[in-house]
Amino acid sequence: MDIGRLLTKDIGEMCAKIFFKKQEKSSQKINIEQMSSIDLFKIMINSLYNKGNYNEAENLIFYELKKTNSPEVYEIAVGFYNLLLKKNDEVLIKNNFSREEVYQGLEDIKKIEIIYDSFKIKLFKINEKIREA
Repeated sequence: MDIGRLLTKDIGEMCAKIFFKKQEKSSQKINIEQMSSIDLFKIMINSLYNKGNYNEAENLIFYELKKTNSPEVYEIAVGFYNLLLKKNDEVLIKNNFSREEVYQGLEDIKKIEIIYDSFKIKLFKINEKIREA
């Protein structure tokens, strides 16, 4: 995975497209130095997801979870898997992913301890999503 490739000089335009839903001709430039690492992480996950690079997105999620142990990254991970649960099996397989990998990813993130006491994530929601699927 080439993370550096995603952080090109055009990232400001890409951010404007994502955040402001602007078309390319009217995109606003965003100062990358003013963005948090979580903002950049969201952009990268969003980009990988939209391109169907689910394995790369998953790898990046677990890298960030291990690196930062952040509640925000945890929430993004849960959101990512919830989006994948809505995909049909054909789309998942086309993008080298499977429903089993989605369930396994949810199980794996349930095992990660979030160290922030002030922010408690309710794991039962994950279990509900698994049961609903």
